[in-house]
Amino acid sequence: MAWIKATNPLGHPIYLNVDQLMRIRPCIAGVDFPLPSPDTKMPRDHKDGDLTSAKSIIDLVSGGTQAVRETQDEIIQCIKNAGKDEDKAAGV
Repeated sequence: MAWIKATNPLGHPIYLNVDQLMRIRPCIAGVDFPLPSPDTKMPRDHKDGDLTSAKSIIDLVSGGTQAVRETQDEIIQCIKNAGKDEDKAAGV
C-alpha cells in the first residue's frame, strides 16, 4: 500500500492512498469553484471552501474529490516515487 503526501488549498498536508486515486485533472476557475464577483474584497485568510490556490483536483474511487496545490506532473512524480520508498524501507 503506497501513500503520497500533498497539500490542500489551505496549505495543510494531506496523505492519499495511491490505490484510491482515480483521476488527476486541472482545477479550473469558474468550473470547480465559483469566481468571486469583481466588487468583492478578498479576505486575507482563506475560508474553508476557498479553492483559489488549488492547481489540481484528484478524483477518488469513492466518488469524492480532493483539491490540491500540486500540479498534475508533481502528483504523478509522487506516485512514481511512492513504491520506491517502501521498497527501500523493506530492504528489497
